[in-house]
Amino acid sequence: MTGLDIWLKQATRCLSTDSVTQVECEIREHYESAREAAMTMPGGATMNDAEADRLAVAALGDPKAANRQYRKVFLTSVEAKMLREGNWEARAVCSRAWLRWLLLALPAAALWGSAALVLTGSRELARTLLVGGMTMLVVLGVPFLPVYTPARARVFRRVKWLMFLATFALVFGKDLLGWSWLLAACVWPIFWVEWTRISIRRKLPAAQWPKQLYL
Repeated sequence: MTGLDIWLKQATRCLSTDSVTQVECEIREHYESAREAAMTMPGGATMNDAEADRLAVAALGDPKAANRQYRKVFLTSVEAKMLREGNWEARAVCSRAWLRWLLLALPAAALWGSAALVLTGSRELARTLLVGGMTMLVVLGVPFLPVYTPARARVFRRVKWLMFLATFALVFGKDLLGWSWLLAACVWPIFWVEWTRISIRRKLPAAQWPKQLYL
């Protein structure tokens, strides 16, 4: 393994396959330019290939620092995996009409059932169905909403988090603060997904966003 290969391995750590390919193409061009410059500098005519390679690699800088910068602008392997899985799930749902209707019918049935139970006086069971309906609406119904612009996406995400908080408020009532540890444990996976999506949105132009990035 050459010095350049070692540098590239460190600099592209945790990047997606496409990102690694792009970085390697750019870095090899810089490397060749730096190597030619080393060979043409005063005294370069007597420089051997190993010394020229060493100087060219040194000119690329610290690979660990480069990796930190690359991870800010290129997709990481985790982000690319999330995009692939989200796209696969979207295709799986959209290709089955009965599944789409089922995902929409479940939260609607729960909310209608909650309203009916309120009228009959079964308030505790009604609250349980209301919480379940709200949760299913957020989880199952949102892929079908007409959210396909960055402005609408920002509004929707605020409403989504308010609904999550309202759901926990309905479940725990006055004991919400006492059960905040459970709230944090439940919301953490959702928060991690949203944080990863924020990172992806910063790296991809809006024209390349799949539907999942708007939600």
